[in-house]
Formats: sequence, C-alpha cells, structure tokens
Amino acid sequence: MRLAPTAISGGLKDVFGGRLGGWALLCFVVALAATIAAAWGAFRYVWPMIPEGEGWVRYLWNVADVLGGALIVLIAIVLAPTISMIVGSVLFDVAAAGVEKTIGLPAGRLVTPLEGLANGFRIGWPPLVLNILSLPLLFVPVVNIIWFLALNGYLMGREYFSLAAVRRMPWSEARRLRARYGLSIFLVGLACSFIPFVAPLVGASAMTRLVKGMTP
Repeated sequence: MRLAPTAISGGLKDVFGGRLGGWALLCFVVALAATIAAAWGAFRYVWPMIPEGEGWVRYLWNVADVLGGALIVLIAIVLAPTISMIVGSVLFDVAAAGVEKTIGLPAGRLVTPLEGLANGFRIGWPPLVLNILSLPLLFVPVVNIIWFLALNGYLMGREYFSLAAVRRMPWSEARRLRARYGLSIFLVGLACSFIPFVAPLVGASAMTRLVKGMTP
C-alpha cells in the first residue's frame, strides 16, 4: 500500500507540471470533445428508442425527458471513463516509455498506435457496460458518487496496471502481481477516476512507477 502514494504523486507531477503536459492537453481536448459528441448523439438518437416502461422506470424516463440538458450531463458522466480510456490508450505506451527512461528502467515493449487503440477498446467496453447498468444509481445521492468512483477506480487500476506490466513481463506474472498488490493498484486507479480525461496518462506514469516498486 505504501507504494501507491509515491506512484500517484509522480503521475500527477508528470501530467500537470512535467514531461507529459503536452500529451495530457491533447488527450484532454480529444477525450472531452468525443465525450460531448457521444453524449449528445446518445440523447438525440438512442434515448428516444428506449421504451418508457411502467412504474418508477416510467417516472425516471419522464423526468429525464424533461430535463434534457441534465440527461446529457449524466450520459457524459457515464461515457467519460470509457472514452478517456480509449483515447488515452493510444498514448499510454508513449507516456510509459518516457517515464521508464526518467526513472531508470530499461525500455519496455512499445506497441503501435493501432495496437494501443485496440487495447483501448478492449479495456474500454467493461466500464461502459457496467456504468450503463449502474445508471439508476446516479439518482441515489451519496451512493452514486461512491459507487461511480469505486467501480471506475477498480477498472482503471486493473487495466492500467496490466498495460504497464505487460511491457516488462509475461501476462501470467502481471496477473500474479495484480493479485498480490491489489490494494495499491486500486488506490492508483481510484486517483485516476477523479480525473477521467487525462486518467490514462496519469495511470501510465503512476503504474510504471508502481511496477518498478514491485519488482527487483
């Protein structure tokens, strides 16, 4: 657990005041624009296709239909982690490679942008599905914030660690470390969940540091 604070601190410094600042700005702009566009498209074309239903489902549908602007915001909140992961995963290995050089690690395997995009979709669909299934919880005060952050913290931690670890070791070894250091990985992922649009770059830096601390 003591590894997590150092890793998070290093990741935040790299993104908000260091070597990854330019990439972070690019990631933020693209992810934010994609999230807004996707949320508007879902509200415009997908929401009208959902049956109104009965009981509390119909009530929620009617409320959301009236508060159209609020619905777009809610959809954006649900989509933001997934889109951020997809966009950021293209840059994940570029960021990780830069951090490795800085902290004295031998260069890991650098994947191509196309492979990075494929990884982004691979790690992006579970958060999307789970956040959609959890959408009713957004109407429950307190529970919504706790659940949203915990869920995406777990998912981001799991996947960002996996992406950083497999640059340096076989998948089986990455899974073993993930099981052993689960709490530290979750804490890094939880920190990333507070900053979704640049989370992949914070995750790349923090998880690279975490992997270094876990291995001789």
